[in-house]
Amino acid sequence: MIDENLTDTLIKLLAAWLLLAGVAYWAHRENLGLSKKMLIASARGLLQLLALALVLHWIFDIQSHLAQALLIAGFCLLAGHNSASHYDGEIRTWIASSVGLACGCLLTLPWLAFTGSIDDATRTLVPLGSMIAANGMNAVSIMYAQLKSGGLVGEGIKTAMIPTIDTLRVVGLVHMPGIFVGMVLAGATALNAAVAQLIVLYMVTASGFTACMVSFLLLNHLKKDAIDS
Repeated sequence: MIDENLTDTLIKLLAAWLLLAGVAYWAHRENLGLSKKMLIASARGLLQLLALALVLHWIFDIQSHLAQALLIAGFCLLAGHNSASHYDGEIRTWIASSVGLACGCLLTLPWLAFTGSIDDATRTLVPLGSMIAANGMNAVSIMYAQLKSGGLVGEGIKTAMIPTIDTLRVVGLVHMPGIFVGMVLAGATALNAAVAQLIVLYMVTASGFTACMVSFLLLNHLKKDAIDS
């Protein structure tokens, strides 16, 4: 007999996926070339999150700061590879993107842990590191897309930072972010939830800008070295 909780979970997941399938069909009707990407991404996301759910308790048992750093570096490498695909997909672009994302993590996580703004446990650092890598990846990808289409680097970085800055501008007015809502539902005070959310938003903004700047500067440097050689 199928577990009722599992059935309920699958029904909820299917209902949410049908929303994505609907807009994928809409994109197909409009010949936008997005429907296949949406559906493949949804399947990958499902498999990747299920795999993460299976191993997460082992990851959270890690005590070594070196192991924490290696995990976060792995996030940056994977995210950097994805960002590089939006420009030319070359190894030097991958390296530049990965280093940029790693610098975003190095700028924010050690400082926040040192000041006591966040805990230095794996349960805190690894999820926040993945958040920095993911948000930085989005910013770097947008910047690369702008550069590939002939835009200036300054305009590319401005465009890349629009989603993050817009979120920061309207937080509490239009947008109730996930961390804030989750903490309030878990019983935390609204003030503590607001502070935790703001720490994350400030972290994401600083790391995203750092990732864009370092990625562009390093890519430019690697290109010059390739031309000179």
